[in-house]
Amino acid sequence: MKFDAAYYENVIDQHHYERLGLGSIDFPLAGMSPDDLQTKWVCHTGARQFAEAVAADQPAIVTTGIGLGGPPHAGTLFQLLRAVKLQQCGLDVQIVLGDLDSFNARRKPMDSVRRLADQYEEFVLRLGFDAERGVLRRQEGETDVLATAFLLARYLEDDDFHWAEEDLAGLYRNHGVFDHLNYGMKQATLLMAADFVHLLRDGRHVLVSLGVDEHKYVALARRGAERWGLPAERLSGIYTKMIPGLGGLPKMSKSIPGSGIDASMYVEDIRALLEADTDGAPTDDGSALLQMYACLPEVDGRAYDRASTARRSGGTEWHAVREQLVERMLHLFSHWPK
Repeated sequence: MKFDAAYYENVIDQHHYERLGLGSIDFPLAGMSPDDLQTKWVCHTGARQFAEAVAADQPAIVTTGIGLGGPPHAGTLFQLLRAVKLQQCGLDVQIVLGDLDSFNARRKPMDSVRRLADQYEEFVLRLGFDAERGVLRRQEGETDVLATAFLLARYLEDDDFHWAEEDLAGLYRNHGVFDHLNYGMKQATLLMAADFVHLLRDGRHVLVSLGVDEHKYVALARRGAERWGLPAERLSGIYTKMIPGLGGLPKMSKSIPGSGIDASMYVEDIRALLEADTDGAPTDDGSALLQMYACLPEVDGRAYDRASTARRSGGTEWHAVREQLVERMLHLFSHWPK
């Protein structure tokens, strides 16, 4: 599977998502213009209504979550930075550390998951997230959310979980991460959906920010919420492009060794990998360097357009962009507690 323009178009058309780009988004969100949004996300469902709720000062919150399968790679880093940026733009933001997700779905020992959670908490704070203004939490010990998961389970069937498998499930099977959708994985997916639905039960508009390969998780939560009788239309999703992985893999993944750049690597190795990337992808979507550059918090729509033009023409300007990316990546990963 390739996360290229054809993939994004298919996801948008098949699931009736609205485009972020091609002139179809005509609203700002938290001070970010449509062009700015297009550098960080590719498509959405319901984000316009969420933006309208924010503008009307209605209760609203953005939520995202990350698995704890290992140290953060570039994709995880930028997912966190998107959350930090939205908080700095004035939105209420929640970041959930998926400790029980990793324990159940990936069979990670709980003691190692807890150690990773400690590291991730420190990392998120060092990246600039304000835990006094937002929510930074684990899944373990959140008994109210666990209760929501139990209640939500009544409105979901086994077939729903098979339908909601993320688009990279086949890739993970091929690499031995798992061989089938087992009970623990279904429990992890249920709890993830409850992380979203619990906020909805509090009477808020909820915007979930995830990778586009995980778009069905939001649809699953909306499906369960609607059957429950909750206002599912207030639960929306906004989805990021995938940063291509190394070695021809479609995505950098913590579960697939060697697929990406992560915080556990030596500075010299990260620098060497980034500088050695020949960036021969025929499209901007396939360029790991350009997609990573687009995710930097300071890169807006204009900066992305300039970088894209520079990439196509080559020369000193694109070289400068690459150097900027290398230095920023090294600085950001330096926040990871060793």
